Amino acid sequence: MKYIKLSIERFWIEPGNFELWCEMLSRIPRRTEACSIKEIAKLYLGKDVAEKDKKLDRSKELFGLHGYEYTESPQTFEIKGVYFLTRMDDGCFVRTKEANELVAAYEENNNWEVLLARQLLRYSPRTRVIVYLLCNGGYFETGGQSFEQLSKWKLIFEESVYYPFSSNPAINDMNVLLHTYKDEALGEDWRKILLQCACALEEDWAFVGSTGSEPAKTNLSSFMRAPMQLFQYLDWFLETNVGILVFNKEKAFEDMGPGSLFTIADAQSISEIEWLKQKIQEECDGRGFIAVEPVLQGLMERFYPAWEQGLARFVDYYITHGVREDLFYIAEYESGQPRHGRGYLGKREYQLLKLEFNR
Repeated sequence: MKYIKLSIERFWIEPGNFELWCEMLSRIPRRTEACSIKEIAKLYLGKDVAEKDKKLDRSKELFGLHGYEYTESPQTFEIKGVYFLTRMDDGCFVRTKEANELVAAYEENNNWEVLLARQLLRYSPRTRVIVYLLCNGGYFETGGQSFEQLSKWKLIFEESVYYPFSSNPAINDMNVLLHTYKDEALGEDWRKILLQCACALEEDWAFVGSTGSEPAKTNLSSFMRAPMQLFQYLDWFLETNVGILVFNKEKAFEDMGPGSLFTIADAQSISEIEWLKQKIQEECDGRGFIAVEPVLQGLMERFYPAWEQGLARFVDYYITHGVREDLFYIAEYESGQPRHGRGYLGKREYQLLKLEFNR
C-alpha cells in the first residue's frame, strides 16, 4: 500500500477541557448500536441530529474518538482519530481497551490525564512527529507568546526552523514534517493494526489527505493547542530560557511508568525493509539462507513492540503479507535444526528461507 489517509485530527474543542473526552466516553457503552459518529451523538450524548445531513458543528471533537476506516477493495486505510472507538464486523462501534481503561481511571480520578496523553502519543501522527523532534534535541521558540498564540511558535530542530502550527497555509510546514519523519509519525501501534488488516506499506509510502494529495492544515493551531496544553498541565514542558520550551522527557517517562509504550524518542529513521535487507546480509549463510524465526524476532522487537500474538503468528503474517504485497518472494527453502525455530507456517521445511526482494 502506497498511501495512508490522514484526517483532520480533532481533539476537545476547549483546549483546557481535558475531561471532555473522558466524560463522553463514560456515556458511550462498551458495545454500541451505532454505526456512525452521528448515531453515537444521537443515541448516547443527547445531540440533536434528527435533520437529514445535519452536521455535528458543535460536537466535532467526537470525530477524534474514532480510530480508522479500512476497505479491502480498493485497499485504503484512513486514520480518523486516536482509537478510542473502533468498529466491529457488523459496522457498530465499540470502545477500545484503552478507552475502557481511561474511563475507569477517570471515574476513580486516578491518573487519567496521563492515560489520555499516552493515547495521543501512540495514535496521533501530528502529535507524535512534534514530540519526536522535541525528544531528539528540538525546542520551541515561543517569542513570549502563550498557548493561545500557538500559531506564532517556531519549532527549531537541527538548525532548521519549522512553523507546524501557523495559521498561514503558505508557511505551515506540518506536512513537511509528516513527510520527512513519516515512520516516526505513524508509530508502532498503527503499524500493528495495519499488519492485522493485511496492509503492507511500500518503502516510499506517504500520508495523504482524506480527499486530497496532502493532509489538511485547516485550523491546526486551534486543534494542536489541545495536546500541547495537556502536556503543559502534566509538566512535560520546561522553560529553559525566556521564550524557550523543551520537552521534559524525564518527567514524561516517570509519569508513563516502566514498560510504557512511550517509545517515540527511540524511533529510528531506517525502514523495516531496509533493516531486514541489512539483517539478511549479516545473518545469511554462504548460500543466502536465513533462519527465518530468529531474524524476524529481531524485526518484531524493533518495529512492532506492541505485537501481542506471539512470534509464530508474526512470522506467518509478515512473510505472507510481504509475498502478497510483492515486497519479496521465497526463492528457496529447506529444513534446519531445532535451534532454528518453528519455521514459516509451522513447516519444518520452511525453517530456512532465501528471500529475494523485488525493489
